[in-house]
Amino acid sequence: MLKCITGFLFACLFLDTLFLEARIWTTRDGTKSQGELIEVTDDRIGLRINGRDYHFSLNRFSDQDQAYVRQWAKVSRCPVCLRGLSGKTKRTSADEFHASCFRCMVCEKGFVGGERFQRDPWGGMAHLSHGKSLESCGSCSKFFVRNKANPRQFFDDGRVSCETCIQDGVLDQALLEQVLQRIKPVMRELGLAEPKGSLALHMVDRNLLNREALKINARGNLRGLTLTKYKVVGRGSRTSATFDHKIFVLYGLPHVECVSVLAHEWAHVWLNERFIDASPPVIEGFCNLVSEHALDREKSKLSSVIRENMLKSDSPVYGAGYRQMKQRLAQIGWAVLLKEMKAKSSPPQS
Repeated sequence: MLKCITGFLFACLFLDTLFLEARIWTTRDGTKSQGELIEVTDDRIGLRINGRDYHFSLNRFSDQDQAYVRQWAKVSRCPVCLRGLSGKTKRTSADEFHASCFRCMVCEKGFVGGERFQRDPWGGMAHLSHGKSLESCGSCSKFFVRNKANPRQFFDDGRVSCETCIQDGVLDQALLEQVLQRIKPVMRELGLAEPKGSLALHMVDRNLLNREALKINARGNLRGLTLTKYKVVGRGSRTSATFDHKIFVLYGLPHVECVSVLAHEWAHVWLNERFIDASPPVIEGFCNLVSEHALDREKSKLSSVIRENMLKSDSPVYGAGYRQMKQRLAQIGWAVLLKEMKAKSSPPQS
């Protein structure tokens, strides 16, 4: 299903024009990179570097760059081209566009007053009537026109991906292992130790993932899954357990989403080895917190989109549970939260 924002045209205005400017950005530590400013939200900015969109904290950059951002943010801009508004414009209930920019990406016709349309988080717009011609990326929700897409953007299991996400796709086992190595330092920072037992990664399609999920009665729009087998040995106070973990991850997820999924599943492994027994909203909410922490280290716009989707999710487990655990984390911090989770441990008796 396409996620959309609907709007209605109701006015035209005329303002001045400013053009996008590619410039050299300098961080506090002297690192330089060339990019275009595309977004300013509170204390974060969006930069387009080599055709990719990234999000950074504004205080990361030099005083000169911060002054540039403040001036840039004062100008009213078209959400499509990001240039300052001037000439003939068209306004919706939420935004104002250059008339030449305000057009459907499928039929390429300009929207007219009263027409309903849909928008993605990346600025793509299309008539609602073009549902069969339009696809929405399963990872980032970016729209693309079906008959203009590359065949590799369509997976055999029915998933679809935009060109950017498939270019960043984790498409083989070696890349999946690299992503796992990337998240390990972040997990250690949180206090989530490496597994005591064996851990095997499996890259699978959606059909196989769903079949494996039925083993633990899990359902939904899953991206990953953890299955843990354990064996308790010994008696009384001298018991110990051995573990065998399998993490299943969807084939072809973009790198950043794969980071999110593996961090979430790593948290499940940590919980399983401690036999932590809690309600699904608490368990999945905690795992989403760990995922969010890993995503915070990723500077691409996709990481922000995934975090926003978690925050807005209407799922009583993955959404409400995450928001509840996020509120708890803000109150007590990670160290105390981990202690609270460990207190829920209920090891089996031999």
